[in-house]
Amino acid sequence: MKRLTIAVAALLMTALPGTAHAATATGGTAVGVHNAYTQQTAPFLVDVLDKKPGLVELDVWTNFLFSRDFQVGHDPGNANNCARATAYDQLRTGARNQNLATCLRNIRLWHDRNPAHPLMVLKVEFKNGFDDRGGFGPDEFDRIVADTLGASSVFGPAQLIGSHATLDAAARAGAWPHRSALTGKFVILVEVGTFEQGNPFDNYDTDLEYADRLISARNGGVLGSALAFPAINGASQSDPRVGDRGGARAPWFVAFDGGASSYAGWPGDSYLGGHYLVVMTDAHAVSPAIDSRNPSVSDAQARVRQLAGKGATIVSSDWVDPAIVGYTVG
Repeated sequence: MKRLTIAVAALLMTALPGTAHAATATGGTAVGVHNAYTQQTAPFLVDVLDKKPGLVELDVWTNFLFSRDFQVGHDPGNANNCARATAYDQLRTGARNQNLATCLRNIRLWHDRNPAHPLMVLKVEFKNGFDDRGGFGPDEFDRIVADTLGASSVFGPAQLIGSHATLDAAARAGAWPHRSALTGKFVILVEVGTFEQGNPFDNYDTDLEYADRLISARNGGVLGSALAFPAINGASQSDPRVGDRGGARAPWFVAFDGGASSYAGWPGDSYLGGHYLVVMTDAHAVSPAIDSRNPSVSDAQARVRQLAGKGATIVSSDWVDPAIVGYTVG
């Protein structure tokens, strides 16, 4: 009878709201920090990294108004908490407002000090898209990543695809490693930015451009040089790999991003079968809304569990408490 009571209690616990678990690409759900690069989020980027988030977001402006650089800021120009540093001890003393290469070097310095950190997703929103004709395209971005963060620390498309024909085939076959097998690794997502989406003269969005880079690199036998996954921003309940993101490009999209409120309202769980990396943003706004920055730990963790039950790989908000930011499910 005692064993039966324990078994029934366990069954009831799994059925309680906020405790459900669904299939996710990496076998678990972690918390991401929206706009991790801003000084409003933290004085220095290392302050965010020390909380061991599952995702940090960087907004990048690419050669905007011929700046000849990849700049990091919500608006054009470098306005961020990345420090000019060549050693870990300078990550809280160096001058801030640095470019993308320096921000990535900050992350590398932190990584070298914390080599056993949990998997961290780097979500890079290209505000105005790539500028390949100006020399700031997807391949140049990959070279910056390789030269700063280091290719060996990145789990990229070449590692996922293995012997499969496409990334989609690999994802459907369950090729994403469990989070525990990705200790000390980064996964990089590149997404279309808000400025680019509203630009009527730019019909070649960031995710399309990077998907084409993957196809070209695969055909040329150099897929290992492509270090990021293109993520569809604003994923829909049905498979969003249609139109420009369909056809030959479709099998190269295995990452999706969208508002958590939309995901939470859908019936069922495990978005697209749980095979893909799924980021659910603005988690605080899911009804009933909780504070976007300093909710109670119990409320925020319950929200993470709720969205884990919908198949989230990453649940993202502006939360700052380490007990929330470093929280994982599964």
